[in-house]
Amino acid sequence: MIRHSRCENFFEEDQKEHRENEKLALKHVCTEVLRDVINRAKSESEIQIDFLGQFSLAKMLIEEIDEEYRNLVTKFGVLIRTYELSRQHDPLELFKIKEKLTEIKHNQKRLIRLVGEELFQVLADVHAKNLKNIRESNFPPEDILPDNFFINPTLHTDNVADDFLLMDSYALLGQRSDDPDNYSTFISIIYALLSKTDLGHPSTAGGENKNSETKKADMLPADCAALDPWLMEISNIDLMFNYFDSKEQYKKAKTTKASKDILLDLQSRMQVQAKLLNLFYKKFKKSRLIKFIVAANEMKDIYRDYCPPLRPLQIQEYLVKRGSRKPIVRELKRRKSFSGGNFSLAPLHETVHRINRSFARKKKEHLLNFLKDFLRYHRDLENGRLLRQAMGAINLVKDEKIVLLSKKNRLLYEFLLPEERIKEEKPITSHVIIKADIRGSVGITHTMRTRGLNPASYFSLNFFDPISEILGDYNASKVFIEGDAIILSLFENEDPTQGCYSVARACGLAVNMLNIVRQYNVKNREHDLPVLELGIGICYKASPPAFLFDGDSRIMISEAINLADRLSGCDKRLRKLKQNRMFNLFVFQNLQGGDTGAAADDLSLRYNVNGIELDQEGFAKLAREINLKSIEYPTEDKEKVKLYTGKVPTLSGKVQCLVIREAAILEIKPETMDVIGPTSKKYYEVCTQQAIYEFIDQHA
Repeated sequence: MIRHSRCENFFEEDQKEHRENEKLALKHVCTEVLRDVINRAKSESEIQIDFLGQFSLAKMLIEEIDEEYRNLVTKFGVLIRTYELSRQHDPLELFKIKEKLTEIKHNQKRLIRLVGEELFQVLADVHAKNLKNIRESNFPPEDILPDNFFINPTLHTDNVADDFLLMDSYALLGQRSDDPDNYSTFISIIYALLSKTDLGHPSTAGGENKNSETKKADMLPADCAALDPWLMEISNIDLMFNYFDSKEQYKKAKTTKASKDILLDLQSRMQVQAKLLNLFYKKFKKSRLIKFIVAANEMKDIYRDYCPPLRPLQIQEYLVKRGSRKPIVRELKRRKSFSGGNFSLAPLHETVHRINRSFARKKKEHLLNFLKDFLRYHRDLENGRLLRQAMGAINLVKDEKIVLLSKKNRLLYEFLLPEERIKEEKPITSHVIIKADIRGSVGITHTMRTRGLNPASYFSLNFFDPISEILGDYNASKVFIEGDAIILSLFENEDPTQGCYSVARACGLAVNMLNIVRQYNVKNREHDLPVLELGIGICYKASPPAFLFDGDSRIMISEAINLADRLSGCDKRLRKLKQNRMFNLFVFQNLQGGDTGAAADDLSLRYNVNGIELDQEGFAKLAREINLKSIEYPTEDKEKVKLYTGKVPTLSGKVQCLVIREAAILEIKPETMDVIGPTSKKYYEVCTQQAIYEFIDQHA
């Protein structure tokens, strides 16, 4: 508030560095509170909680901005009284303070708007840069607010048609109902013109519009609303009308000798864009609106020289209507004699000449800019209406008695910072076990000893130590370590604020474990040392494990440990027969076993070399934890492989991409290892190959 009112000189305690630190602190607080909001929404499977948290924070910021403006005025009042009661202060300084207070009161609306826009930009940045990936991991795209939702100047004014607001942030429009360039006129013309395109008649086959002579009156309100989602995506305006940009792209493509298909596509786009822009230009020109649009664009660099005391609409009127110029000049002269200001008419005369000399191309450029600015205003009006309606239904509680009463009656939604939450251990509700088994550990130990090297140090430096360093990022802990294996666990507690990502984080941890081993293997090959191969199994149980205690040591008992051990295993016969560069896990069923229900897993055979297997219960839980997208991956033998991809947030705030392969368990003859065919049962591999992730980046 102090910076935008330019009164830093009156308050020495306000420092730029201090403001920047507070801004960073605000971003951190907003991020942590909204992360708690997301976790609550996810745990209760209710997206409305996420909306409630965001809208509540927006309402709080708006209320605080008004309060801070009042505090600023009060501080100036105290400062003025201090100067008036003291004989030591310079009367000139007192005059400057009073003059600044008058300026602040005069510019109240603009000051509040500028502060609001800056704070809401912080809120938008937190969503787009800090929390967007987390929301995309948990919610479908249609349930996530767009990045521009809070970047909305109309939220910070009580008059959304104010001409200063429109001039600063959008496109200048007439205010009166009989003004030819008011909002209703423009939006009606745009709806009517778009009704003549395929957008207005999406059911028309081949893009042809049988009723091409649609009149404005033919557009029903429902038809207009159907166009709004398209109109509110401002980038669509360039796609539809920006002939100028496409022409530049065509020139560059021709210079760089782009393919014929690209050039033809750009030519076709240019023709359509030019045709549509001409359609709008002719209609706006016929309606005598082009002159208002051109004047509003041309006056942007000079209107602040006259406003205030004049209004932007008066400057536009001076440029457009010759008969209005003398009264406006008299008004400027009167203001000059009253305030002593210097109002030169030269910039206005130059702007009039520039408008009169404008060619059709320049006017079309102004029209294109106007369409983008106007439709952004149209979008913000609707988003602002929705947000104001939602904020009106929210009661921000500050009174401690009301807080306590609401909490006791389970009517209070609390979104807290981590340090504000009560520190108590919540009961475990479910758990995940990761078993990582080192292949050929006996042979590696023998090789190291014959070379006079310590195998214990080798396993520690290449496997156990680097893996221990990343456990905290996934909220994992060690259960058991032996010479050639490690068992890890991840718990979920009765605490929705922590987020339920145990399976997703287990998968992310397993992928990183393999990546670490691969990195160390590169160095080991360079020094002619043995390389490590792993097999990893991940098992989820929707129940807490049992614990025994040996003194202070806690011993876990869980069926998931035994199952994860089987998932991490590898049959020696398959290890010799099965080699695949892209996938590291294959599961087979013994033909003699048949379908024996739950016991069938005991009869399965696995090829698991640097592979990660996730059990079926774990995959079902993963699908509930993060938003999984299905995609087909084409292999070299043209087989379609079904993949699922999603993103998991780690405790450090980073987001990790996961790719899961779903495949059928194959039936084989145990004597010959010949494959009979696929069964109806599935298995799931957490993929680690870089080529798959590159494919996902390009196609997901």
